[in-house]
Amino acid sequence: MVMRSLLTDDRTSLKIGNCCCGIPIALHYSYFLLLLIVLASSARYLNAAFSLFMLSLYGPVLLLTIVLHELGHCWMTKKLGGDVGGIVLWPLGGFALVGPTDCGASGDFRVALAGPLTHIPQMAFWVVMFAAFTGGDFSRFSMSYYLDELSDSAASFFAVLSQQAFWTNLFILAFNLLVPAYPLDGGRCFAAFLIMRGYRMEKVALIVSVTAMVLSGGLILFGMISFIFMHSPNGIFMALVSAYIFSSSMNLFNMQKEGRVREHPLFGRAVFEQRELPEVQQPDEAVAPVSPTSPKAEDAEMA
Repeated sequence: MVMRSLLTDDRTSLKIGNCCCGIPIALHYSYFLLLLIVLASSARYLNAAFSLFMLSLYGPVLLLTIVLHELGHCWMTKKLGGDVGGIVLWPLGGFALVGPTDCGASGDFRVALAGPLTHIPQMAFWVVMFAAFTGGDFSRFSMSYYLDELSDSAASFFAVLSQQAFWTNLFILAFNLLVPAYPLDGGRCFAAFLIMRGYRMEKVALIVSVTAMVLSGGLILFGMISFIFMHSPNGIFMALVSAYIFSSSMNLFNMQKEGRVREHPLFGRAVFEQRELPEVQQPDEAVAPVSPTSPKAEDAEMA
């Protein structure tokens, strides 16, 4: 709840206007901290073209990527009868302020899934851009690149930028879908799926928090190794996001142990409470289906 209030406080965000759908978009001031970290980390190479590349990738390219991701959540929310209050962009992704849908936990699952799916057309766009800048030559299309490629020509610079934008989108897609850790979309899908399967909320919170802590701990280590030794521009972003996931999951774990799960932003909502079943019974026991009812608590999606 503290994180939500910090992100939605008008004094901490820069209003950058409304998108084509009439949804207000704000840029949290802490996003500039990410750009400073990126600039400082790229300065070790003493290469102006590389610094410009990193600022371009983590500036306009990443911002556009996140906006489209959050618009996916907003579009699905509206389609399912929910309300959309706006989008807040911050260093570790986006925060879509969306109201409840009329489809219970299954609706929450679809809203969470809609964001990551927007990266598929985005990846296709960047492949086309790479082809345009290289004349259709895909022999150099890979996750790695040479620094001199950034300064060879403008076409070479934008080819590398398009290439890395593709991998950034693939990374965000995989990270959100394949890592079942709150507050990632995969964690929301995982929690909604377990609720729909009939698991009690306390058990779901324990499963989600422990899974997230284990995975995020490993990803922090991998992110630092990939950035320091493999020179991957996504490594530092992975490490920062994973650290936030670990902290959020630890908070959920502690709340579960203290019996305060229903005070958590994810689990303290009617969208889950109305779908919760008493207990998952053994496979040989029949479980009567329960029809989801309309949620009433306000929700928020995070990329």
